Amino acid sequence: MKRFLLAAGLLVLAVIVIGFALLGFWPVPPDVPQTGAGGKAGAQVAPTTPDVRGSGKTLVVNPGQSIQTAVDKAAPGDTIQVMPGTYHESVLIQTPSLTLQGMVQGDQRPVLDGQGQLANGVLSVANFFTVSGFRIVNYTSNGATAQGITGPIFNDLITDKTGEYGIFPILSSDVLVEHCVTSGVNDTGIYVGQSRGITVTDSEAYANVSGFEIENSVDAVVENNYSHDNTGGVLVFVLPGKTATEGSHNRVANNRIENNNLANFSRPEMIVHLVPAGTGVLIISADATEVTANTIRGNKSFAVGLVALTDFPKFFANIKQWDIPTVPENNWIHGNTFDHNGYDPDPEVISSGFQGRDLLWSTAGTGNRWDEPSATRYPSPLPSSNWPDFVQRAYSRALNYLAHL
Repeated sequence: MKRFLLAAGLLVLAVIVIGFALLGFWPVPPDVPQTGAGGKAGAQVAPTTPDVRGSGKTLVVNPGQSIQTAVDKAAPGDTIQVMPGTYHESVLIQTPSLTLQGMVQGDQRPVLDGQGQLANGVLSVANFFTVSGFRIVNYTSNGATAQGITGPIFNDLITDKTGEYGIFPILSSDVLVEHCVTSGVNDTGIYVGQSRGITVTDSEAYANVSGFEIENSVDAVVENNYSHDNTGGVLVFVLPGKTATEGSHNRVANNRIENNNLANFSRPEMIVHLVPAGTGVLIISADATEVTANTIRGNKSFAVGLVALTDFPKFFANIKQWDIPTVPENNWIHGNTFDHNGYDPDPEVISSGFQGRDLLWSTAGTGNRWDEPSATRYPSPLPSSNWPDFVQRAYSRALNYLAHL
């Protein structure tokens, strides 16, 4: 009898070892779009002229005059200085290497006011554009935006109630957003999408659905910012149906991400509507995102969440073939400071099978690492840099199998 029990035990152990080996060493299929490679992030047309900002003449716009008239007269390299006052217009930039400078005098600066009727405060479709020094309010779409260009700079802007976005560069390269403050939009305060070579720094976002978002973009650095009292603090997404279908190698570092517990007030059809109140950082399907040295506190649902698009079957129910990679891979969350997160998770978090924690993972994707020994987590444990790759793969597959029993 003892021999029988010993043999049975050895057989069970062998089955476990073989099963674990199969889970760990079985190749991971590549996470590639089902419908092709997709488009690259960044400006699609390289500049044909050099950056000559600041090399031309200076044009001055006073209250009662038209900013657009000065813009239309300007040549490449010119600077347009706008004096404090209120201007009810939407400004379109079509001349390259143009600088639109709001003149800040003490607590006075020029105000672009769309009166709830105009779409954009400032829109540039020309390379090497700089805008600074304005307060931009009451537009229906965007405060300041650039589309399909190289080298846009957004500096020292204040935007409030500008529709869906405060600052909104898309399909662009070498993007710089610095020293800006945004609030009161029903999508994202500072958003950079489908772009490459991005720096967002020393800025503040509050009272938006999302404070900061990097979407379908490559080589972004989001650092030294303050995101507070939004629905979600910082989002790093890869979404379907875009011109650019890649999103990787982005860094979220040295930010304060606090008390992002505002009820989500976006329209139900908007992607950002899936962000639960109490979100610190949310990564969806992006690869090689580094989240480090941030202070993340007071977010009632979670501090950092890592999930896949396929974790939202209701929102993406009509998609049969994905044009993007769908699972997050090789993301690294480490060296952050957490305090009082996950204390009262949004009902959507609970209904999705999670609990309120510092760290959440839907178990999707491989190569993801959490080096946060003092953080609370769900599930627990989470793979760290000390785990061999085959152990991480086996663990992820085992969790996914158990979740679908």
